Amino acid sequence: MSMATTMIAIKPLFSPLTHHRSSRNARLHHHTTRMPLSLNRVATRLATSLASAAAAPPSSAESLVDDFDPELPIEEALTPPSSWYTDPSFLDLELDRVFYRGWQAVGCTDQVKSPQDFFTGRLGNVEFVVCRDDNGKIRAFHNVCRHHASLLASGSGKKSCFVCPYHGWTYALNGALLRATRVHGIRNFDVKEFGLIPLKVATWGPFVLLNFEKDVSPDQEVESDIAAKEWTGSCVDILGNNCIDPSLTYLCRREYILECNWKVFCDNYLDGGYHVPYAHKGLASGLKLDSYSTTVWTMDGHKSCTAPRTKEMPRNI
Repeated sequence: MSMATTMIAIKPLFSPLTHHRSSRNARLHHHTTRMPLSLNRVATRLATSLASAAAAPPSSAESLVDDFDPELPIEEALTPPSSWYTDPSFLDLELDRVFYRGWQAVGCTDQVKSPQDFFTGRLGNVEFVVCRDDNGKIRAFHNVCRHHASLLASGSGKKSCFVCPYHGWTYALNGALLRATRVHGIRNFDVKEFGLIPLKVATWGPFVLLNFEKDVSPDQEVESDIAAKEWTGSCVDILGNNCIDPSLTYLCRREYILECNWKVFCDNYLDGGYHVPYAHKGLASGLKLDSYSTTVWTMDGHKSCTAPRTKEMPRNI
């Protein structure tokens, strides 16, 4: 069985965020308007986290979050204000409270099948690199040099070490700083304090998962079962038994730029099949749209729709 993964790059409607160049803060290091996102569990987590956010959201957002009721029928639900889709400060809050907390699927284990394999990516403002070190352990780091925050690697492939293209600082695949140019004699410089900043990493089935929360220990790998439960919540057993197949093979990465806020793209999947008979007539003709259903768990939602069996279908489908 094969699988092609799709990574969606979202370009917000508003002006790009302002980032600070700092070797101490790897999160705020790169000026960009494109934001690859893993679009899972957003609505529930956003409502929960906004309510306890240290930074106060816009007043209209705060009032709607206070009124959030997951049991409310769709006929009585409220539409979020337009500022949730256009206000740069609201995106800052979403990044911090939604996407940088918890697990995100960023790639496939096939991409780091062998020692020295690596791939890179970006979530929001964070550049990351995932690799398999010489001992066969999967690791993940902020993809920036600790000296002047230059990007270390791009794309994917094989590397025995990461070398900064700016000043030549060199890092091992376990993140340790191997070589720092022109630092001999600098007072109080400790090479052990300037390794790459690690990210929590885990695998589940064919997926590589990252967690972008701060304060990660150098031994940042998390057990698969723990990460899976934290990622998918109460539907972990259902997904594990029916959807997570380790034999799935990574084929390629495709990237699309959408001229919209990321939630506009998500909204397409939240209308209960409303748009399907009008926007996808060919698809609609092969589905029983009255069977369309949405099941919501603590961390995820699952949508399903049945299709009439045809003579060409194998009996086990």
